[in-house]
Amino acid sequence: MNNPLQPILLPFLEQGLETQNQNIKLLLYKRDADIFNSLDFESETIYQEPLFFSYFNNSDSNIVQLEQILAGFSNGNKFRVQTDKFGKFYIPNIGWFITDKKNENLVFYKNEMFLKKEDIKVDFTLEPLSLIENIPIEILKYPIPLLEQCFFNVDKKLIEVEIEKITKEHLEHLTKAYQFIKKNIPTQFQLIEKYANKCMVFNVNTYERNSFATMKAVGIGFYNAYQEDYDEVFFVDDIAHQTGHVIFYTLLSNIENFFNVPKETVLETIELPNGTFIENRDLYVLFHALYTYYTSFICLDACIGAGDFDKRQTHEAKGRIAFYINKCYNDLILIDHEPFNTEENALKYFTENGLSIYKEIKNTWLEMSKKWFDEVKVYDLSNQPYNFTYSKFIELNPLTY
Repeated sequence: MNNPLQPILLPFLEQGLETQNQNIKLLLYKRDADIFNSLDFESETIYQEPLFFSYFNNSDSNIVQLEQILAGFSNGNKFRVQTDKFGKFYIPNIGWFITDKKNENLVFYKNEMFLKKEDIKVDFTLEPLSLIENIPIEILKYPIPLLEQCFFNVDKKLIEVEIEKITKEHLEHLTKAYQFIKKNIPTQFQLIEKYANKCMVFNVNTYERNSFATMKAVGIGFYNAYQEDYDEVFFVDDIAHQTGHVIFYTLLSNIENFFNVPKETVLETIELPNGTFIENRDLYVLFHALYTYYTSFICLDACIGAGDFDKRQTHEAKGRIAFYINKCYNDLILIDHEPFNTEENALKYFTENGLSIYKEIKNTWLEMSKKWFDEVKVYDLSNQPYNFTYSKFIELNPLTY
């Protein structure tokens, strides 16, 4: 499976990244006009750090949290840091510090690599950054206080999620999935490596929080591995999906390049059968969704074609493709009422740049529909919830050996 969108996206992604970096630099300057005396102003990677987005999006953030982020990139030496309720703290670009001091402010001396509390040395263990084997993707394996704002339920109430245990349980599956994507879709992996190079696996009931990406932590894919039967098939799909959102956050930093109408233009209102309002889906949300179908299509299809999945896994992957063929169609007709014949309606919403992306997504949907039609046309997906669930899929579509 090729990746026709990659060359189209590249120049816009570079522009989007420059916009994001300039925004972070401006926010840092407003906090401290002298801050670039100790930071490389010209660096591209420093200002991509996801925790900068988390810090500036958090109304309760404090200067100690900013110093802790800066410690990973600054040529300074002395930084205030703050342990969490487990006695840990994380410094980007360095690793995890584990102490017996819980919820306390300490001072980190970077050059000497020691901690102090009121001039008394504090013992610690340093765990280096956790990277996927042979791949420069970082796994955030413990909770990070600045990221707690990202975990909330449908009522917008903050929730607790489990991270450490579920990450250990799925490390092998996660590793295989990233390696499969790198091997089979190298052009898509290049985008993931540059724009979404951190991930966090968590566990909570999906009714509380689905897998996600967020503007509050641009650069991180958050994967909810709540179903017991999840393996590398799930992770190939979810990595493609969530990193797709991250990539699109950067792409759409300059929104005027892509839309002819306000991004908040509502295309669908979702209600319960009794008329209770659920949500409005606007153009921005829909464009994001279409791109994530595209990324899941190309990654799942390529892994099937490469023979990376066994028979059961292939059955699941084909079920997921069928699931997305239906979802993608339902979203395409919200924009283009005759998706096989015309882009007339799409021209109302998209600039030429946006339309070029939309057309490639539609072409890939057509390709997937034609390629897999004979196999997936018999699938019964009527019992599927919002998230594809293989245990339910196999009830209505048994696997035959």
